Amino acid sequence: MNKANITVTKHSLEQAAEWLMKSQEAPLSAEEQEQLEQWQKASPDNTRAWLRAQRLMGHVETLPKDIAAAVLNRPDDENRRFAIGNLSLLLAAGPVIWGSYKTVETQQWTADYRTATGEVQEVTLPDGSLVKLNTATAFDMKFDRHSRLLTLREGEIRLQAASVNAKEFGPLRIQTHEGTLSPHGSLLTIRQCDTSTQLAAIKGDVHVRPRLATATATATATDDTVIQSGYQAQLSSYALLSSQLITPETNAWIDRMLAANKMPLKQFAQEVSRYRHGFLRVSPKIENLMVSGAFPTSNTDIIINMLTHTYPIKAKRHMGGYWITLEPA
Repeated sequence: MNKANITVTKHSLEQAAEWLMKSQEAPLSAEEQEQLEQWQKASPDNTRAWLRAQRLMGHVETLPKDIAAAVLNRPDDENRRFAIGNLSLLLAAGPVIWGSYKTVETQQWTADYRTATGEVQEVTLPDGSLVKLNTATAFDMKFDRHSRLLTLREGEIRLQAASVNAKEFGPLRIQTHEGTLSPHGSLLTIRQCDTSTQLAAIKGDVHVRPRLATATATATATDDTVIQSGYQAQLSSYALLSSQLITPETNAWIDRMLAANKMPLKQFAQEVSRYRHGFLRVSPKIENLMVSGAFPTSNTDIIINMLTHTYPIKAKRHMGGYWITLEPA
């Protein structure tokens, strides 16, 4: 079992947060250091909680500034209990979540084109093609006389391909983690998911080749799968997983909307989290509640308010709204 996934009691996490805060306020005395060691030995949960506290300190620089401040600042008595409560929540979240900040930041800020969480922008490429980047998106570009290659690192784009002089620019390709897409049309969207690529051929066909589908050097264009205009598809590294007509929900993001049609609340919250700074969690008691409607991605607080006014849901806020848990009303 991965030790990072072991559940630690709330009481131990709160005590670890208390010790962490105390150690940041001033160096521990010899007596306090001995008390800390005795506390750690008192139970396995205490040991695990303190280990998480030490790991958290190693991730402080990668956390958002408002969260890192809770660790590094020295709050007065009035705010101390609130800060300790915040720290215990962070300790409960675990190293996987802390480390995700650095991974996302590295993906975005070393790419040729990028957007931050909640940001949408449009860029013009050297060949005149237009690319609209959705939230938290990053891609690289390599153009020369032989080819035009876009490498989508993460996120989602809409590509409006320009007609070009074949002598000046080579064929257009889009590389994702799962394979290579060759559009034979003018308009498509591509989303890089955790374990798959989603694409929608809005105008024109798209040829796709899964990265691991053909391992031979004799592979040709005839080995490609064609996604016809008007269809959307999901691609793994080995094969085409699904293909169906484009639905309105697929490209609602272009108009800065999140469209849902009987989407489980847990999945819906994951979609909202793409546009929101902070943590959005769902109680297991309501994670299968079906959500439908159109929601503005430009303000996720409005989305949460719409949920609580439309469905039997309440939003429990921590850290000044940075951490939100959706629970049964």
